[in-house]
Amino acid sequence: MRICQADEPTQRTREPLGRYSVEMPPFSPLIRNIFHSILLGVFAFQVTAQDSQPAQIPPDIPAPEPVVDQQIAPMTISQVFASVATADPNRRAGIRSSLLARTMQVVPVVIIVDSPSAYLDAISQWEGPLKFPILYDDGTDTSREHIARFVRAFEPEQVVRISGAGQIAWGKDAQQRQDAINRALAASFYEPEPDWATTLAKLKATGVHSSGVVVLDPMDHHWAAGLAIAAGRFQPVIYLKGPQNQNKDLSPSQAQVINQAIEQGLLRLNLSFDEIGDEIDAVTLAFRAGVKINTGPQPRDRLATTDRIGRSESSMGGMRWAWCGQFFGSTSSTVYQAMCSLFLPLDNAFIWDGYPSDGDWKRYDGTEAESILSKAGFTTELYDEPRNSQASFRGRSDSRPVDASLILMNSKGSPYYYDLPQSPDGQGKPGDLPFLARPSALHMVHSFSLSTPFKPDTVGGRWLQRGVYLYAGSVDEPFLSGFVPTPLVARRLLGQLPFAAAAHYDDGQAWKIAVIGDPLKTITPCGTRLSSIPDPIKEFIQTQGGEELVKRAKDALKAGRYTDAIEDFVLSNRDDAVVRLAKALIHDKPEAVDDFGAKAIVQAAFRQGERDLVLDAFEHLSLDARSDRMTRDAMWFAARYKLMRFDDQRALGLLQSNLRTRQEIQDAEQLAMIIRRESMPRAIGLLESLRPGLTEGQRKLLDKAIKRVRR
Repeated sequence: MRICQADEPTQRTREPLGRYSVEMPPFSPLIRNIFHSILLGVFAFQVTAQDSQPAQIPPDIPAPEPVVDQQIAPMTISQVFASVATADPNRRAGIRSSLLARTMQVVPVVIIVDSPSAYLDAISQWEGPLKFPILYDDGTDTSREHIARFVRAFEPEQVVRISGAGQIAWGKDAQQRQDAINRALAASFYEPEPDWATTLAKLKATGVHSSGVVVLDPMDHHWAAGLAIAAGRFQPVIYLKGPQNQNKDLSPSQAQVINQAIEQGLLRLNLSFDEIGDEIDAVTLAFRAGVKINTGPQPRDRLATTDRIGRSESSMGGMRWAWCGQFFGSTSSTVYQAMCSLFLPLDNAFIWDGYPSDGDWKRYDGTEAESILSKAGFTTELYDEPRNSQASFRGRSDSRPVDASLILMNSKGSPYYYDLPQSPDGQGKPGDLPFLARPSALHMVHSFSLSTPFKPDTVGGRWLQRGVYLYAGSVDEPFLSGFVPTPLVARRLLGQLPFAAAAHYDDGQAWKIAVIGDPLKTITPCGTRLSSIPDPIKEFIQTQGGEELVKRAKDALKAGRYTDAIEDFVLSNRDDAVVRLAKALIHDKPEAVDDFGAKAIVQAAFRQGERDLVLDAFEHLSLDARSDRMTRDAMWFAARYKLMRFDDQRALGLLQSNLRTRQEIQDAEQLAMIIRRESMPRAIGLLESLRPGLTEGQRKLLDKAIKRVRR
């Protein structure tokens, strides 16, 4: 299947507009607020269709002073949005998305909820451009770590928890839930108007509109993420019943039914969508569906769901009319994916290039991508030849979490491993992927990384568990040419293409590159942060019984509820307080730390570089709790660091007794290479102890590992 490569997007110029001539509609404070935000200069530019030279990517310019530039004609706000139509069609959606993102007035508070009604109430407190992040806590370790990771990146003035039911009733049937979602969405646009479609129509009449639509099943776990994107990006909603199974491939007929239902919904909304560049250029699927479509009996007969939806024909090869992304995971995880996209900018990068520097591999060069991003003002961390070995990768994972909003990674492999140079078996395993200090968007050139993202023992599954909120990766073998080259992805993002468009060629048939998350995420500032929390938001928090988490943690400490205090400190970006408390408790009062608290300590201690405390807390866990993947990975990173640098025997013992699922042979080989320096029989004995539980294929891998250790 041939994939046509598009030319690089031309670079638009960004020039101050000077004095605005404003046509203020008389009917809506919402629209006046949006216009006022733009008037203040949050996004000033002219879009030119004639801009064909590959000009150097300029750094982001500050907001212009409100003075008249005699060389530039004044423009109305309507003209600003209308000028988007003169841009290249593939860039129009990204430019509109950037415009709307920059109008946001961001309240410096994070609100955590644990019920659908409380979530609906909180979304209803958004008012046009005025917004604040809302995270959903389902009580799991993954939920806690996702929320804490968001808070570390967002750095709010306060983190507040609202517990229990809210005011907007969350019904039991689809119509009741749809009514509740509509009510919250309408309120988030403009409180006095009960119909969100009316508000969007008034915005559209002024030329202000989003290029996306959210497709939502109110009976599905992903409804909350879909509502966030619709409310955050001023997008309409289409309701339909989804498959409600993200672990099963779609059939071609299922994909066709979904696509046709979306087209019919857009027709009812009177929105044009026939080609890229018109009113609707992006679709966000907010229901559980498989990431791939099974198109035939052969192993390679698989297409990405998000590369099929938004095409005009049922034959899988139709012309694209929209870029598509889908949410994936639990309610808590998908809300996290949505809020990260709305409130966190893409402004620094971690780049890992596992490819050779010759032949076609050179087109995916991480060093070239790094140069492009650094010239645009990104802070970058690059690993390319000769720093891209397996030892370097493990060393980087062991040392500290990656603190990057954008990750670009190239490797060869399968769902269960990624190739790394200079490794004994050529394989890196999912358990050695680095932890993330902050949420990250990921473009991964690697076959099969998203073939089964619901399995945490796969590359894609582990990245999502680590905290990736936006992911472009392959569901099958696309061949190298099926991926947009990494440097071109960087250029396309900097050229204001939305993430889903940047990760795909402009033309070509449906293929195998999937997008998990918001397809319209762009490299642009996420609004203007307010200096304080407005009184109406404070009143809402107070009336809902909201509790500020740092204060709540201190109260829990006084009452001797140590696990509660640890959790609240973690969620408030107070890992330092967790470390101080944990050291005292584990030494003097170990019975006060349960498994949930100890797992939180393991993660916080690793982030703080307190490796001895990581091992202390891990030893405190029950045997069942030690099997948790994220906890065991953190222990491995801390213990391996101590073993490799200080020959720490406690670390060696913990590693030997806690080999990781689906990478036991590789973990054991690492340790055997160290043990053989003192005793070859012990080293071989460690490996041979695995043999009874292995399949025939795994035993062959074990034999190869034993041969390498004996050398």
